[in-house]
Amino acid sequence: MADAYQLQNGAGDKKPLLELYVKASGIDSRRIGACLFCQEFWMELYALYEIGVARVEVKTVNVNSEAFKKNFLGAQPPIMIEEDKQYTDNRDIEGRIFHLAKEYSVPLFEKDPAVEKRIESLYRNFKLFVRAKTDFDKGKKTSQVPSDIDSLPAAIKIHYNRIVEQLASVDQLLSDRQTRYLLGPSMTEYDCELMPRLHHIRIIGQRLLGFDIPHNLTHLWNYVLTAYRTAAFIESCPADQDILHHYKEQLNLFTNQRETLQSPTKTHTLPESVLDEIKRLGLDRK
Repeated sequence: MADAYQLQNGAGDKKPLLELYVKASGIDSRRIGACLFCQEFWMELYALYEIGVARVEVKTVNVNSEAFKKNFLGAQPPIMIEEDKQYTDNRDIEGRIFHLAKEYSVPLFEKDPAVEKRIESLYRNFKLFVRAKTDFDKGKKTSQVPSDIDSLPAAIKIHYNRIVEQLASVDQLLSDRQTRYLLGPSMTEYDCELMPRLHHIRIIGQRLLGFDIPHNLTHLWNYVLTAYRTAAFIESCPADQDILHHYKEQLNLFTNQRETLQSPTKTHTLPESVLDEIKRLGLDRK
């Protein structure tokens, strides 16, 4: 087990202490891994911590270590512990956070069908595209460079088109609402779900697939910028190298030693032309 990330809000011992165990990096067990559910729950807990509802400790765990296997008997991160109660099912973790938010009137779990419709299958479509395109690129033994999107067979490009359509739909929603987050001025569970997934789409798109979020989706990019300025996201975000390593492991792709020895970096900046347009429209001042 690696170092703990402690969030102590000074609210006193009467506030519940929630310990969240997240998957460690596959490169360095002292670093945060790229588990999306781990980051999602971490962001939700951070929202409770920020307003003094709970004390929070986040700990990285090496799932292959004997100590972890012995202590958690086959459970996989994310895992949450509150006093002597252990939550190992994602639904139970979400349920406990939900009840705490409801008890203290924290608007973290407001429902919005319009948002749900736009984000519910985005990441699933992205995973389909990742698998199809990397398999296609593996068949091209002449180059290590990802194939151009326009050169893809129609059966693979359809996944890409679906992703772009959904990203454009979220961009339009943000344009219509003119809000920092999906529902308004405050972060909700939808942001805790979408922000990490958008970041994965961006990093893996750039480093593995040869594409980026379309630069003309200005309101979506401003939302990405909001993520990069949100403490809950910054605190819980893994390094670019750990995100890339996570996907390469899942796809059985070769990872060279140079990649694992790189100093960890986090891409929390925007393309210059996109940032200029955001500033021109005044979106960054919301």
